Amino acid sequence: MYRQVNSVFRIPAYIGLGSALIFSSIAIAKDDKGDECYKLFSDAAYSSARQQCQELAELGDAKAAFLLANIYYQGLDTNQDDQRGLFWDQIAAEKGHPEAAYRLGLAYQLGQGVGQSNSKARNWYQQAALAQHPRAQKLLANMFETGAAGELNPSRAYQWYMRAAQQGLADAQLKVGSMLLDGRGVEANRASAQHWIRKAATAGNANAQVALGVLLTETDPAESLSWYERSADQGNGVALQNLALVYYVGQGVEADHTRAVELAQQAVDVGNEEAASLLSLMRLETEQQKVVELQAEKQKLSQQIIESIPEKILTEPSLQLASLSDKGILPDPAAGYSETESASVAEAKPAAVTATQQRPQSVEPFVADTKHPYRLEDGWVMKQSPPRFTIQLLYGKDEKGMRNYIRKHSLPDSVRYFRTQREAGLFYVMVYGDFGTIDAAREALDEIPESARKSHWIRKHRRLQELYLAP
Repeated sequence: MYRQVNSVFRIPAYIGLGSALIFSSIAIAKDDKGDECYKLFSDAAYSSARQQCQELAELGDAKAAFLLANIYYQGLDTNQDDQRGLFWDQIAAEKGHPEAAYRLGLAYQLGQGVGQSNSKARNWYQQAALAQHPRAQKLLANMFETGAAGELNPSRAYQWYMRAAQQGLADAQLKVGSMLLDGRGVEANRASAQHWIRKAATAGNANAQVALGVLLTETDPAESLSWYERSADQGNGVALQNLALVYYVGQGVEADHTRAVELAQQAVDVGNEEAASLLSLMRLETEQQKVVELQAEKQKLSQQIIESIPEKILTEPSLQLASLSDKGILPDPAAGYSETESASVAEAKPAAVTATQQRPQSVEPFVADTKHPYRLEDGWVMKQSPPRFTIQLLYGKDEKGMRNYIRKHSLPDSVRYFRTQREAGLFYVMVYGDFGTIDAAREALDEIPESARKSHWIRKHRRLQELYLAP
């Protein structure tokens, strides 16, 4: 009897041990498949990865489901299928994958592939945000700020923006700064506002760079100018407009109306509609000033003849143009801001421009990649003579667009472009020539078709070198 009872108690023990071994083998097999799925995807063997990851995703692996969603979204060695991508994103999100939850939130907020639903978007954003996903935190904050979350709550918006900002998201840092500046959702604090805006500006956020430039206008005009220039280098229309005003009124720099008009035109070219009225006013006042100067010159000449003093040297009239600020057209310091640099037009002009100065010369010859016509070798700009000038014709993210632009406008064969890294990715800068003086560069503009001159920019190599980051 003892043995029988004992055997009764032993049977479940044996069964439990067998079950443990079976489930343990499944877990080991799952880990092996997981390693294989991740490695195949990392090695770009997408067809094999799709098979391995699907088997693993069906067992509930969140990362495998997320990778499978990527394969279908991007059509990697298979047909692109957004619906399958969404399906596997939801599987991954339900298993706690933050990036999948963030993407589902975007899909529901935009109504892409699913019915538009702010409430579902909020739920998925919140799941990702609680898992410390900074972009989800920022978009969740925006929903509370705008009321899209079902409630208008500036305080909660500020809290989520702050959590994203603390993780280094530059857009969120700018929002925290602007809310501290305005006292929205938090007590106003200008010092803290400037701290967060500076962090975003230092990280390369073009809008933050303009905002910091505005904040420093009165206390540090030189630093203010440098932030405007850095933002303008990224094509920011408001920065270009503000730079135009700086050069027009001579705020911290020598007044240069010609440069101001060029910058205002560039602001218009990149889509800043407000700069159009500023450009018209600048041109009108410039023409009016010319008329006044001509009248004053005529009066001086007449007086000179009457007084019969032929040896007297005529000088330019000293006439003061009313500043734009007197007309009340300077931008509101509280307004939002969101790119181009001056070519140091204060340089003294040489006594005579030689033929070699008038024609483009190259310190380092253009070296183009045979696979990418017109592209200069990486690091080319760092080999150029810093004080010399070149003509920047275009700036953008699309390399194919660069080549199309060259062909469309029938640009000279010596036009080239080089790559540089920015926070948003690779950018391409199109340049023409190498010149000893700004006047030589201006004369060389005649060699560029008029259709390609609208947004030209005469720049020193030194400034391009300061901005260059190796790809």
